[in-house]
Amino acid sequence: MTARFVLEESSWAAAAETGAEVLAHSVHQLLERLDVARQRSEAVAKHSSYYETDLGNDVQLWSALFDSGCSVQLDRDLALRLSLALDQASEFDDAELDDYDTAFEGRVRFAPGVAWAHACCRRRHQVAILPLPLGHVPRGWLSVTVADTDIDLFFVTDESEHVRFFRSVILLENADEAVFESFAGSAFPALDWADGVWRGLREFSRPYVEVRRELVRYLGGLSDFGAVSFHEYLGGDQSQLPNVLSARIGCETSDENGRTKSHPPSERDRTRRYRGTSRIFWWHIKLRPHVDRIHFLYESPTTDVSLPEHGRIVVGIFKDHCILPN
Repeated sequence: MTARFVLEESSWAAAAETGAEVLAHSVHQLLERLDVARQRSEAVAKHSSYYETDLGNDVQLWSALFDSGCSVQLDRDLALRLSLALDQASEFDDAELDDYDTAFEGRVRFAPGVAWAHACCRRRHQVAILPLPLGHVPRGWLSVTVADTDIDLFFVTDESEHVRFFRSVILLENADEAVFESFAGSAFPALDWADGVWRGLREFSRPYVEVRRELVRYLGGLSDFGAVSFHEYLGGDQSQLPNVLSARIGCETSDENGRTKSHPPSERDRTRRYRGTSRIFWWHIKLRPHVDRIHFLYESPTTDVSLPEHGRIVVGIFKDHCILPN
């Protein structure tokens, strides 16, 4: 199975004793993660008995979803949304489990989903855990014990953890160029990509594997802060934008100077096709002072109302160095 997420059961244990509004908010948060995973084609798994998850007070999840007389009430539309989302999750095979009991944060819990993630990660296939974010829930990396074996597992409750997990997977699974490309939409969701950009992973001055960690870090920074930073300076003084971007991304970032922009060979060298048109990628991140560049451009929502609120960053070139005027 290629799932990258698994639903976790023990986080529902206090649902029956939780107010309807608080419970509904937590379910909305879980649905948001499931919706995002589906939009990004990230497979989600669940145990075959997930509908029998214990909500406390002798109530099981199926009853809260489908029994109008259940003491735990979810809004009808919310219950329908959750049941549809759960039905879209695949089921994992019990034969892969050594034990159903898991221990983390000082407690032993019956959590087949966590046990399955533990088994997958032991085989070096990283799977993150999706708990119901109700009350205190684990976040990020956490040591989990199953059958006397400790492994760090990743718990996801919000978008920042969601993307951080995929950035970790690139490194933990020693992703090659093709796998890096396949993870890009999940690890750097705010970025878009020019045609043929991924061929450039072989065009740095160093082998791809030596650049990979820097790529994850700086593309992550560009995804998290790039469009927001450009949007802040729309219509204003942009002289500080290179410093702001450099600080937020964590690496020297700048536009090309006027001499380079007026040099036709330099312009051609930075031109790539993107969504059917030729675009020039002047802005760049400098992985090293004199070599290895990530070239990108910013698309403003003021010129395209279909763009996200803060606009969009498009990555166009990975290269050792583009042409400069003599």
